[in-house]
Amino acid sequence: MLRPVNNRLFTVAALLALLCACESGTAPKPSPRILFAAKMPSSWPHAVVAVADAPPRIIKVWLSRSTIAPGSTLDGAIATTSNVASVEVRTAAFSINSSHVAPGQFRFHTRVLELPPLARLHTYTLDVIARNTVGQAQVEQALLAMK
Repeated sequence: MLRPVNNRLFTVAALLALLCACESGTAPKPSPRILFAAKMPSSWPHAVVAVADAPPRIIKVWLSRSTIAPGSTLDGAIATTSNVASVEVRTAAFSINSSHVAPGQFRFHTRVLELPPLARLHTYTLDVIARNTVGQAQVEQALLAMK
């Protein structure tokens, strides 16, 4: 005889399986190019000159914190080669397009809005993606905790 399915239990089980699937795999090896510190270093690298079609290169990344929560701010600076056209900072929960302030220099400032309950209390891979005008990309990764 078949028993009726408990919809609430089934829904919780499905959400847990989805959450586990989103973060399965190995953690990224922390990039030596990414620095977490409350203040941006006073000695910041200049852009390295590169021809337009050369592969993009990330030289240094500064992020103001390694843990975010609703209401907190996240600041960052990225130094790249001069041929980088855009830098995106991305996790599974959000994506930030950095402002291009000078050749090879990008900045961002964002206030963290309310996070979905299932996104909290997890550590995610943070991707810093530099792209040139040809579409080539370089990615540096770190871990970012959400509370």
